[in-house]
Amino acid sequence: MNTLRKLNSLPPLRSVGGAYRLFAGKDQKKDSVGQKSRQPEKPQDKQKSKASGKARSAGSTDSAKKTTKVTLINGEGVGRELMDAVQEVICAVKAPIEWDVHDEFKAKDSDDVSPEVLQSLRANKVGIKGPVDSRHWQRQIRKQFAQFAYVSLCSHIEGLDSPYGDFDVVIIRDQMEGDYSGIEHLVVPGVMQTIKVSTTAGAARIAEFVFNYAVKNKRKRITVAHKANIMRMTDGNFLEAMRAEADKHVDDVLFEERYLDTCILKILLKPHKCDVMVSSSMYGDVLRVIAGGMMGVPGICPGYSVSSLGTVFDCRMKACHDLAGKDLANPTGPLLSAALMLRHVKMDKQADQVDCAIRKVYKDTDIRTPDVGGKAKCSEFVKAVCDCL
Repeated sequence: MNTLRKLNSLPPLRSVGGAYRLFAGKDQKKDSVGQKSRQPEKPQDKQKSKASGKARSAGSTDSAKKTTKVTLINGEGVGRELMDAVQEVICAVKAPIEWDVHDEFKAKDSDDVSPEVLQSLRANKVGIKGPVDSRHWQRQIRKQFAQFAYVSLCSHIEGLDSPYGDFDVVIIRDQMEGDYSGIEHLVVPGVMQTIKVSTTAGAARIAEFVFNYAVKNKRKRITVAHKANIMRMTDGNFLEAMRAEADKHVDDVLFEERYLDTCILKILLKPHKCDVMVSSSMYGDVLRVIAGGMMGVPGICPGYSVSSLGTVFDCRMKACHDLAGKDLANPTGPLLSAALMLRHVKMDKQADQVDCAIRKVYKDTDIRTPDVGGKAKCSEFVKAVCDCL
């Protein structure tokens, strides 16, 4: 009876969940910093929850069909025909992409990036571009959008002649600092100087990105290429940032540091043992070109520039003005970059289809453009890819 009186003296409870909170509330802990434990669902809201679940499911189906607007920069030289190839394949795979096409990518009377291109990229936050040879234009767009890193995905394509066997290497390089900082001056007549910049914040930013990329994409090894034995302060700063980030991921990723020349030997002699390689700007550019050549020709290695303001996809191929309009350019790199773009905007199914179609053409046919030993035209290769789709 005493127990019953004590129970009757308690305030009325609205639900079993309320009783649980009354007696267990003091023992509940926060799941993470700044976040409270998730409250139990109220019994009377179950029907509403089911209905909202169905609505969310329907909404997710609709979002899969939602059109994504993408900035497309034709570039120069063979750029227009390569970007036409990208649009044709994206259309064939029925990906809901709306193109914001820019033929004019330079400002009037200068090599600056045109205001229209900048405005489009800021609005859409995703873009794909053809080749642009102007170093000033490339430097400006990197700085305008704080594109601090460039990611190259280099892998063997079955059917392309290569003595390097099967490999799958990701090369990530700094784009804002290092030897490519773009700071040069004349000291005295006959003596020029370039300044290699390395900041603690910049090195830490790319280190964090590299390790997060490896964990997200289930990569197991990160190798940093450096010359800190010679450039103790600049390369030393870059290396220290990598070491500090590696200490946070000791259970997730194996970290190793190697001199640049050792890395080059390793990627050439044992490419199957390379996973993610990271370095400052110029070293990474060397590694990227070598890995692209290992695929068959440098221009077919796809990649993208990383920024919190947006992502721009390209394969860093030359404009090849002498081939412009002759239908002889190799569209493999831009098409593989387009597949990466589809994956970036959560169109994974279409991305897989495009990637598989490109590789199927190389594996099962002899359709090749002249740069990789074939006689086919660009349009013929694109048609073969579309036929596979």
